[in-house]
Amino acid sequence: MDFEKLEDLAVEANFARNQNMRSKAKEIEEDLLKTLTENELFFPVEEEVLISKNSASYVYKNNKTYPALLEFIARILHVDIPIKIKQCKFGPGGIIISAENKEEAQKTLRDCCRELQILIKAKEGHID
Repeated sequence: MDFEKLEDLAVEANFARNQNMRSKAKEIEEDLLKTLTENELFFPVEEEVLISKNSASYVYKNNKTYPALLEFIARILHVDIPIKIKQCKFGPGGIIISAENKEEAQKTLRDCCRELQILIKAKEGHID
C-alpha cells in the first residue's frame, strides 16, 4: 500500500471539499476507501521501537507524516486525532501502543491496523 499516494489523494480530496467540488471530493474519497480496504492495512513504521513504561512508540518510515490521510480517516469514523483503536493511538507523527516489549507491540499494532481497516470498510458507500 503506497501511503504517500494515499496522503496525496487525501490532500486532493480536502482541497476539492474546501472548494465545494463535492462530487469530485466524493469520487476521490471513494477511491481512498477502496485502496485502504482492498489490501492489508499496515502503516509503514520503522523497525526500531521505543519502549518506555508500558508504552511503545513507532515513527513512520523516513520521518514521513500523514496528516491529511489521518484527518480523512478521523472524519469518516467521526473520531478525533489521534485515532484511538484498542491499545493504539494513530497520530500524524507516529503510533503509540500500550505494550511492554517489541513483540507485544508488533502484535498489537497488527491487530489495531486490522481493526481500523474493518471500521474503514464499514464506511464504504457512506461518504457524505
